[in-house]
Amino acid sequence: MNQNKNIFIAASLANGASISMILPLLAPLIRELHMQEWQGGALISVGALLMVISAVVISKQHDRLNIYQLLSIGFLGMTITWALFAGLLSYGMSAHISLIILFSLLLLVRALSGIFMAMPQIALQTYVMTSFADEKQRSQTMSKFGALNSLGLIFGPFLTTVLLVWGMLAPLWLSLVIFIVITILIFWKFDQENHSNVMTSSIVSENSSESFKDDLLHFSNAQSTRTDFSFSKSFIWFALGLVLYIAVVTVNLTSGFYIQDQFHVTPHQSAVYFSQCSLIVGVTLVLMQTAISKWLHWSLQRLLWVGLVMMLMGITTTLFAQQIWVFQSAYVLYGISVACLLPAFTTGAAQSAPQHLQAKIASLCTATQALSFVIGPVLSTLLYHWYKTLPYMLIMVLMLILSLCFVLNKKVFSSSALKL
Repeated sequence: MNQNKNIFIAASLANGASISMILPLLAPLIRELHMQEWQGGALISVGALLMVISAVVISKQHDRLNIYQLLSIGFLGMTITWALFAGLLSYGMSAHISLIILFSLLLLVRALSGIFMAMPQIALQTYVMTSFADEKQRSQTMSKFGALNSLGLIFGPFLTTVLLVWGMLAPLWLSLVIFIVITILIFWKFDQENHSNVMTSSIVSENSSESFKDDLLHFSNAQSTRTDFSFSKSFIWFALGLVLYIAVVTVNLTSGFYIQDQFHVTPHQSAVYFSQCSLIVGVTLVLMQTAISKWLHWSLQRLLWVGLVMMLMGITTTLFAQQIWVFQSAYVLYGISVACLLPAFTTGAAQSAPQHLQAKIASLCTATQALSFVIGPVLSTLLYHWYKTLPYMLIMVLMLILSLCFVLNKKVFSSSALKL
């Protein structure tokens, strides 16, 4: 089991690092290929959309794939599609090819990549649920893997900054090497005996009878104890989550274009500057999350207001920055904001619903994130195509509207004396 756990650790680190390495490169590459901003957004959106669809399909076919198959097929597929993506970009930059054909091929490859990206995450969740019986152990293990992924998100932009000395595509080729190494490690070292017969449906079959009894009990409790619950009580928290994730997408996708246009730098220089921004926000996010969990223990209300204020300050700094270092300083504010608003969103949504609806609330939180990553990239890049400050102005307006809604609806904090 330890051997498989180590493989999942390496996979989580590699996945976070590889995915984050492409973000600083997207805008410069789109400009180098003479494409429009919305096309860059579409490349991200189609991958997210197919990832959601893939997850739904796999969940309905849960008795056909075990953990090893999900992990190995997922990483093999990501390796192949990543190689195709990097190869297409390299060919498009060095040869004359129709932009329509190039964009269509890139879109197809990103869609295929999204299908495979869902598999390792499902494999990880299934591995944790089947390997650890205790609820606390499961929670702690998932948190550790989440932290490793976050560490990869910090390490990735750092590698990009270093590798850009050797060319715009150097980080992409290193990401491909990382994927190849992890794929070989999975095929060579993964202990199939422990998990080859553990199907992803084991969680369902293990608890099916108990789950049915629980559902009946929960239904009875719903009629007798919490008949006053309605989704409207959670709506404001899901609105917060949707706006937050769209803000994250917007800041990550459009800033590469904004740096080029606002500060009049080359695509290569913008990639360097934005990779530094990614490093700044990643370090700030991890430090703030650590401070909140270990020392601050802020209430839900304080997390919310600190997060909203920091986001508004960050957007304002971005819009009025005349020097690149001022622009980059906004990413400290973004890191603090996201570190506060993420737990505020999930905790606020959870405390607005009764216990028997917590699984549904958790699913809705995941769906909110998925929806934002589908519509956010296209929306933000379309707005940027019309005028470069429109995406940031939209986020500012939405955050102000949310702030007003929370001021006028103080009842959402009535049951949230909870501290995090």
